[in-house]
Amino acid sequence: MKIKFINRPPCLFGKGLLHLFMKSIILLFCSISFALSPIHSDAQNAEIRIDTDMTLSIRQTFRLINKQTDYKFIYRHDLIKSAPNIALKKGVIKAGELLDKCLLPISFTYNFTDDGTIVVKKKTMHTSDSSPMKLSDEKIQFRVSGTVSDKDGTPLPGASIIEKGTSNGIISDFDGNYSINISGSDAILVFSYLGYQTQEIVVQEQSTLNITLEESASTLEEVVVIGFGSKMKKDLTGSVSVVSSAELEKTAFASPQFALQGNTTGVRVINSSGDPNSPPEIYIRGIGSWQGNAQPLYVIDGQIITPPTAGNLDLIGRNANQPPPNLFTMINPDDIESISVLKDASSAAIYGSRGANGVVLITTKKGKMGGAKIEYSSSFGFQNIGRFDMLNTAQYKDLVYEMYANNSNPNITIENQLYGRDAANDITRRTSFSPQFDPQSPYYISDNTTYDWQDELIKKSAVTESYSLKVSGANENTDYYLGVGYDNLESNLRGNNLRTYRASFNINSKIKNWLKVGLNYKFAYQQQDTEEAGIGSITTVAPWQPIYDPTNEYGFATALDPPSDAWERTRKYGQGSRRNYLAFAALNRGIFENSRQIGQGYVEIYPLKGLTLRTSLNLDYVSQDRLSTRTYRTNIFDPSGLDPKEASPNAPNSLGSFESRANYFFNYQFDVSAVYDRSFGNHRFVLTTALQDQFQRSQNKNLSGNNITDIRNLNRIGFGNDLENNSSFTGWNERAWLGYVGRLSYSFSDRYYLDGSFRRDASSGLAPDYRWGSFYSLSGAWRVSSESFMKNVNFVNDLKIRGGYGEAGNDEAAVGKYAYLSGVATGGGSVRLGSGDGNGLGTYYTAASLKDFPNEALEWEVAETKYIGFDATLFDYKLNITMEVYNRTQAGIQQIVNLPLSVGTNDPILNVGELENRGVDLQIGFNDQIGNFTYGITTNVSFLENEVTKLYNDQPLYSQNQFQRTYRVEEGRSLGHIWGYKVGGIFQSQAEIDAFYAATPDSGVQDVSFVGPGDMYFQDVHGDPTEEEPFYSTTPDGQINSNDQTEIGNTIPAYTYGLNLNAGYKGFDLSLNFYGEGDVDKYNYNRAVHEGMAGAGPNYGISVLDRWTPTNTSSTMPRAVIGDPAGNNRFSDRYVESAAFFRLNNWQLGYTVPSSFLRKLNDPVNSFRIYVSGQNNIYIYDWKGIDPTNDNFPLPKTFMMGLKVSF
Repeated sequence: MKIKFINRPPCLFGKGLLHLFMKSIILLFCSISFALSPIHSDAQNAEIRIDTDMTLSIRQTFRLINKQTDYKFIYRHDLIKSAPNIALKKGVIKAGELLDKCLLPISFTYNFTDDGTIVVKKKTMHTSDSSPMKLSDEKIQFRVSGTVSDKDGTPLPGASIIEKGTSNGIISDFDGNYSINISGSDAILVFSYLGYQTQEIVVQEQSTLNITLEESASTLEEVVVIGFGSKMKKDLTGSVSVVSSAELEKTAFASPQFALQGNTTGVRVINSSGDPNSPPEIYIRGIGSWQGNAQPLYVIDGQIITPPTAGNLDLIGRNANQPPPNLFTMINPDDIESISVLKDASSAAIYGSRGANGVVLITTKKGKMGGAKIEYSSSFGFQNIGRFDMLNTAQYKDLVYEMYANNSNPNITIENQLYGRDAANDITRRTSFSPQFDPQSPYYISDNTTYDWQDELIKKSAVTESYSLKVSGANENTDYYLGVGYDNLESNLRGNNLRTYRASFNINSKIKNWLKVGLNYKFAYQQQDTEEAGIGSITTVAPWQPIYDPTNEYGFATALDPPSDAWERTRKYGQGSRRNYLAFAALNRGIFENSRQIGQGYVEIYPLKGLTLRTSLNLDYVSQDRLSTRTYRTNIFDPSGLDPKEASPNAPNSLGSFESRANYFFNYQFDVSAVYDRSFGNHRFVLTTALQDQFQRSQNKNLSGNNITDIRNLNRIGFGNDLENNSSFTGWNERAWLGYVGRLSYSFSDRYYLDGSFRRDASSGLAPDYRWGSFYSLSGAWRVSSESFMKNVNFVNDLKIRGGYGEAGNDEAAVGKYAYLSGVATGGGSVRLGSGDGNGLGTYYTAASLKDFPNEALEWEVAETKYIGFDATLFDYKLNITMEVYNRTQAGIQQIVNLPLSVGTNDPILNVGELENRGVDLQIGFNDQIGNFTYGITTNVSFLENEVTKLYNDQPLYSQNQFQRTYRVEEGRSLGHIWGYKVGGIFQSQAEIDAFYAATPDSGVQDVSFVGPGDMYFQDVHGDPTEEEPFYSTTPDGQINSNDQTEIGNTIPAYTYGLNLNAGYKGFDLSLNFYGEGDVDKYNYNRAVHEGMAGAGPNYGISVLDRWTPTNTSSTMPRAVIGDPAGNNRFSDRYVESAAFFRLNNWQLGYTVPSSFLRKLNDPVNSFRIYVSGQNNIYIYDWKGIDPTNDNFPLPKTFMMGLKVSF
């Protein structure tokens, strides 16, 4: 608990009287602190719920207690009007504790009467001496003074300071200051305060001791946001993980989802890219589906937020088939109060149709009681990424020559297939071959200069900066919160910078005692460049191709020779010539603009005690525009560039093309709810009912023009009404849901808990007879530590066993597609033979056809979750343990089923699949304090098994999710398994080759005579299909073909884990957040390119220097040979590697200026903190690349510095 003094009442007395008054309070409080006992324990145990952090006067505190209980207050107003305000944190506190906190510091006491009245009165003085307590039987030898405050620097008045082992003690004053005489410099002082952890400090001849007390875990119970309400964490029966604002402040990522990584059990957050606007993949307790969207549902302040979706990602992606941008980068992490993750169906069932893959609840901040608070924060830093080591020009040429030297196919010669000496003419030779390797050619490149494109296209020390300004405050009836922010993130890949502008406000006002209204609005605008090239593309450029050319008018080296007359695609650097990406980024323009507006208005009515009626209207509007200007002057920098005069066939004088692809997404949500919360003795009932109506509409518009005549300013491109060169298209889609919700929560004496919920949903994606789905959940908990037999188990502070069962629905594969109906295909037709007028060919008639195979019986997917677990708090709240075991089954998965081509329609969606996820989540935390040093260690680990248990006709299939992740799906295997050939070894002699193929023919080898020592051979794992095994036989059949592909890896980690360390000492604080994944594999696509050694075009990695040669026969890498006659590069476990890693996600070292120093500045600054931080600065893995999560756009290593100041 914190006490903050805001708008302190003026002193009505002189300083002398005030001093005397304070001394009286000090003496009385000392007496109270040693000998106070409650009068009526039942009344004192009444729970007072605090919805948000606030600072209240004593009168306001009395009204708060009166509102939530049946007690009234009797007191003399004049005696308490000068009492300090009380700072309260969001949560729940016993009424007795709250009264003690208010009254003890001012030497008041209270009595509960039988008629439901609390009588507040001044405590009777038992001594006339108002000075601090004196030493008894000890001689005063040393004086110590200082300030007692909380971790935010707020002074704690009335804190107890006692010399250990004596009765010598004193209480801090209104400003937290104290001064005490002690027996000696080696004495121990005990500092304590209601709601805070007690500290014992050895004086050690220190005359000044400034003490920071940490809040006790036992005072206010953390309140966790759940669906349609909130609960104390200690009262939860379901599986919920929470990330607080304090943890978010230590996360410097642009998107708040990354705060879940390493801080929550059972939640896997995949950094799919180092692109600052790339959405992460989040899987809660495994992957729930291979069809459609398997991501969790996001809810911000009760409003469901759905990222843009489309069947064709190019329609909504920021660049080609990339996923749409991460809209959560548009939310300032500093505006978030907490993130709750509902992990099991018993928790998420309240969201019914939308919660099958878990629910992420984001709660934003509100104004807190007190005067206006101004907060400013800023950070500035640099980030860098790794790079690949590639061959230099000399090594590149030697490798290519060796490929041809190792070739034994007489139809492939270096003179004809590489040099192109038998080409029909010089133009063909230069466009289809690589005479640059031919020492006899005039185009031979004898200069071995190496041009490192990574040095030029990977920006070093890219700048990242963020600025935020917030104003907030509240009084008894109204709270407000306003914020603005700006982020600028330079990308390490040139042409990928991101700029974000944000604004938000949140206003809530209690107009009457029975009426409350609120308005919440968030706006953000983003602009991102889209001209970057992935590292994979950059590395394969031939090392002899330059980037710059001072003789070119734009300063860049061309990929094609300038034409003398007709346009000829004569490649200057052979078949390895690549587009000059830097020239394209400088001379073209690609921008992705994204804006989002989220608004919510609500009305709450309190007609009866304990009853809350609420209605809210939620609107979400997203506007995207992908702007692309391609100037034909860049065609010469592209080896495939068209003649500028032919690029726009109908406009030979055009200088370029322009395209605007706009998407608009509108989300409407209307909620009505009623919550009735009543207690009857030890019995408490909370009944929640609600109706939720949601509608989404998306629309796209594409405008393009190919007759652009003015390119002087690429930011001001337009085109006229030129129908021959303009084109456009538009489309729209709608989705809708309607749901009814009910939940009943019961608890008895904070010992036994039972929660049941029911939701009935309708989806527009299903036929009327199958549209409605019903989803149930039931969960319970038993607080074992409250039982009488646990009274003497002193080391157990809290022990709770809980478990539950629940169902949640999913319709993502069907909603918006209207799979129960067939679309109509127009524009086709047929010929009716014989026109009747002598025309034997007949007449063509246009017609329409039904293109889909509708399924009117399509139903909801249903996720069933069963779990059991326990929570334990031990050893004076220092040790916390949570463990859960779960089983999650996804039944009736809406799978697209392949029909015979003769059916003539698109494939239907059927409820045929089943998927199971089993796992264990464990989290252990320890927090303690040694003098002024505080520290904490929290570790968590999650184990997961994933298995497909049912498919349509048991037939394996391939499917792709919204992140372009391709799954091979087969019964009995994990959804993340990798399928391919298994390497048997490398041939060392011709005798081995002859013997192997004689016994085991390989259909992937066209001519075994071209295979030589140094080539790979593969294992005979399976056999051809049989009647009993229709897809492949598990018995080897002595030959190698496609049926010998098998499981060669698993992309779903068997376990994920996190480690969080924090420490604090006298204003300094340090936090470290680690995250890791284990027992996980991945196919290394970049390595497959960098070590392919089968063609003369791309450059290769430096690792190929360890390839098999007659002098290096122990290598595991095959020989270099043109054409790859043995199929060395087939998809196999050759390139499957461990993708396990251990990473320092975030670290932060900060210093908070002491409040005692800030007060000397006449209080213009409430708090001032500076820090340095970093991301990904420790990254441990065995992956043969840059980053096991994404080699093409790896995660950057970042160093930052920042400050936070409040006024």
